[in-house]
Amino acid sequence: MPYIPTGLKNLLIIMALFGLAQIALPRVGFDVMELYLYYPDSQWFRPWQLITHVFCHGGFTHFLFNAIALFSFGAVVEFRLGTSKFLQLFILSALGAVLLHFGNVAVQLYSEYGTIFPNRARGEFLFHYGPMVGASGAVYGVMVAFALMYPNESLMFLFIPYPIKAKYLVSFMIVIDLVLAFGNLEGDLIAHFAHLGGALVGFIFTLFWKRNWFKIR
Repeated sequence: MPYIPTGLKNLLIIMALFGLAQIALPRVGFDVMELYLYYPDSQWFRPWQLITHVFCHGGFTHFLFNAIALFSFGAVVEFRLGTSKFLQLFILSALGAVLLHFGNVAVQLYSEYGTIFPNRARGEFLFHYGPMVGASGAVYGVMVAFALMYPNESLMFLFIPYPIKAKYLVSFMIVIDLVLAFGNLEGDLIAHFAHLGGALVGFIFTLFWKRNWFKIR
């Protein structure tokens, strides 16, 4: 690539700045948990978390994998879609990730307590929720967009020594998330439904764009 496209470059810069903020802000007394996303029934939920959580990460490895994946797929997708549509894809996929994650939490709460807001029903915050952080849902949307536009593009994936077509690689990752999402493995702290929500929105957005593009052509 002769250069990093504008939208991708700005997203990576914002992610890096938030990563530094997660290190620096606690030293001046700011609780960075205010930036992570909590379920709306939590006493710690704030509206701005719907955006800020996307750029925060659960450690350097989490940040590194998301940044590498976003760079690897995002540059090509932005060149194809244009900056405006690429940023729409990223944000909408992130919000889709939140929606499906919250939907899964709501289903579990309703099946156990008969309400999706048990704390508010009781009038006190007795039930505690863990936060969600990271751009993984948005990155899944970008990856799906790439696979739809370039399904037969050969990719090298981490430690696998031979190329895999994009349609197989991305499909495999989604199947793994499906299995783990419904497997409810003990100790699994990954928000798999968030990944699936981002992938679903990326699929819908890109399919809609492709169909309209072909109509225009």
